[in-house]
Amino acid sequence: MIESMSANTAATIDYEYPLHERVRTYLRLEHLLQMLAPQRPVDATNYARYFSALFAILELCERSDVRTDVQKDLDRRKTQLQLWAQHPDVNQDQLAATSTRVRDALAAIQPMTRVGSSLKQDRLLGVIRQRFAMPGGTCNFDVPQLHYWLHQPQELRTADCARWWKELEVLLSSLQLELQLLRGQAIFRDVVAPAGLLQETTEALSLLRLQVPADIPAYPVISGHKTRFSIRFLRYTPVDGKASYEENVTFSLALCP
Repeated sequence: MIESMSANTAATIDYEYPLHERVRTYLRLEHLLQMLAPQRPVDATNYARYFSALFAILELCERSDVRTDVQKDLDRRKTQLQLWAQHPDVNQDQLAATSTRVRDALAAIQPMTRVGSSLKQDRLLGVIRQRFAMPGGTCNFDVPQLHYWLHQPQELRTADCARWWKELEVLLSSLQLELQLLRGQAIFRDVVAPAGLLQETTEALSLLRLQVPADIPAYPVISGHKTRFSIRFLRYTPVDGKASYEENVTFSLALCP
């Protein structure tokens, strides 16, 4: 059961778990964006990480209509903000700034067509994307075009990366705003998982956020969907063949609707 506990000041490890497939896609894209690191110059030391992330982002966008999902979510945020503006205790300056960000994001994303469609026509990307699916497929004898590109001046590579990023920037920036607003809807509160297990039925949720003390020798395995979830802690190193962590675990939990 969920109980109120005193604040935990120890170092923590953060975990998140989506309870909606749309949010699952958002979190995967956010993770890939961190790997892509568009502000970092691409060279022979990090090109594999960069292109792997870029192609994974394109594949996720091709599988689902992420642009439409993000636009719908931001439309809902716009409506929520309009309702909150009528509340007398709301910080109107902060609300106005957030409303402006949401309106700007909607104005930018609405004219977009299929995300990344022009990147499929790029000659270099078209050649090396197939090779990145093969183990060791980016050797210079497999893709001499890539080998040549990596030996061009950094300014040329940076210009190409900026051109590719421009195709994704509006969508991913809007997605980051939606995730920021989603996470900001709930505050962390301290809870207890008796004998390492917490099960709850709640109102419809989109995302669970956990902060687990780093000194607990276990990690959470989370399952659930919208109105129910289960958090079970398992030992990283099993003891006497048992992986279950059967001690009470105090951690912080945020329930994001």
